[in-house]
Amino acid sequence: MGTRVHLDDWDAVREQLRRFGESGDVTADGERIRVEFGSAHVDVSRTGRVSTGMPLHDFEQDEPVDLVVDHESGSLTVEGDDVSYTFRRPGG
Repeated sequence: MGTRVHLDDWDAVREQLRRFGESGDVTADGERIRVEFGSAHVDVSRTGRVSTGMPLHDFEQDEPVDLVVDHESGSLTVEGDDVSYTFRRPGG
């Protein structure tokens, strides 16, 4: 099921992504959060840009969205008006 957060609630986004990225490397500041799992990453900016990448696969969008973080299943879903994309934490 997961926890839904909107990018307008930056503190909640930061908290959820830090928890999601516990097994990786998390870099966060006031404007951007990057979670790296070796060659895979999730990058979220406060302005609404979300990008992910892994070998042979990338995703990018620039509209404000909701993030649904499911810590139990190791997934992060990006949901917006015209997009629904799920990133799965490597090894999770």
